[in-house]
Amino acid sequence: MERLKRRSCSVEQNKKRKERRDNETEREARNHDQFRGILQNQKKAVKETPKHLSCEIFLSAFAFLPIDWINRKHAMEGCDAWKSRSFNEQRQYMDFFRTFVFPYRVPEPLVLTAIQEDLHDSANGMLCYSQDFDIIHKTRKWLSDIVKGGSFFKNNKGHFTKTEAHYFLSSKINYRDSSSAISMYFEANCKARNFSQSLCAIVTQTFTKKFYRSFTSIIVTGFLDLLARHTDYHFSGDELGDICDFVSAKITEYHRSYGKKPPFSFSWRTINSVIALANEWHAEEKVKITLAQQWGYDQQQTISVQAKWEGLNINGFRHENDEFVWMIEQLRDIKSLINEGRKMKHCVASYAHRCANGDCGIFNISCFSKTGNTTESIATIEVSFNRTIVQVKGKCNSFISAKATNIIRRWAQQNRISTARYEL
Repeated sequence: MERLKRRSCSVEQNKKRKERRDNETEREARNHDQFRGILQNQKKAVKETPKHLSCEIFLSAFAFLPIDWINRKHAMEGCDAWKSRSFNEQRQYMDFFRTFVFPYRVPEPLVLTAIQEDLHDSANGMLCYSQDFDIIHKTRKWLSDIVKGGSFFKNNKGHFTKTEAHYFLSSKINYRDSSSAISMYFEANCKARNFSQSLCAIVTQTFTKKFYRSFTSIIVTGFLDLLARHTDYHFSGDELGDICDFVSAKITEYHRSYGKKPPFSFSWRTINSVIALANEWHAEEKVKITLAQQWGYDQQQTISVQAKWEGLNINGFRHENDEFVWMIEQLRDIKSLINEGRKMKHCVASYAHRCANGDCGIFNISCFSKTGNTTESIATIEVSFNRTIVQVKGKCNSFISAKATNIIRRWAQQNRISTARYEL
């Protein structure tokens, strides 16, 4: 009896499982039929959309060109019957341009950037300038000069030399977006200055990103001339990008002065001096950001780089023997703190706000070698407002030598500075 009961239970369970599987199969089939219907409707919608653009669209896209280009093309009568061999929209524009506008080779980015919309509708229904408005109109001017014939160089002497114009018109850069035309411009400048292939690629890519809005600036041209004088210097993309940030800041300063100040000049400068200026500028910007984060005020209202303070009423120190001259002096302006942080490779520049408020004082200890006739920064010292040494850090926050410790101890005793918080 028990065996029969177990068998009947298993049969009932198998029936339920079969019914469940049948229901799932039916549901999947119904969903598949619905999904197949959606796909068929989408295919019909795609077939209904034309793969070839109409002649009116092409004519409106190239309406900025001189009116006489239509009269020069007797084949315009067959424009309505013309169709491109390609279904790609960009290829159709290029085929129309070569067929009815200009039969000779023109760089693709120049044509496809020029036909972009320079105005668009905003959310409130008003026309607004496109973000690439200046680039679009610049490429339209260049394309018009090509279509009109004559010398492209003579019509654009302010932007190109003869060699640069040649490389610009023969560029083989593919179109990605409006920045491709700017890449053409910088590639032509690099090739005209005999840059190596690797350097040309790095400069073109970096300059396109950094100087997209100011590619015709005289400061950018001066920077290119500087790089041309130091083609043996090997840049990485990040290193060149850091220098470009510094150059962009100089361009902004020149624009804000409305021409009252002369533009930043790279004449008589070396690449090493420009790198030093860029590193100093980055350190200053880092200080501004750090101060803004620590004290909660706007970055534009941070302490000026030329800001100075009285400092603590503690005298400097000088000790001389047969071999060395030891000196300790207080740093009383933000410029000195930035230089100290750059030389010693630590974050002492972030103490500018505390020093200006009189909460602490920063001192530098240096050593002059009589035999080598060189001066070396040994350590940076922080002294609190109550005349107590808080910390002493060597280069890269390292420990200092016993000789430097003895000099600091003498200076502390002479000025009645406590060393209780820092064991010397």
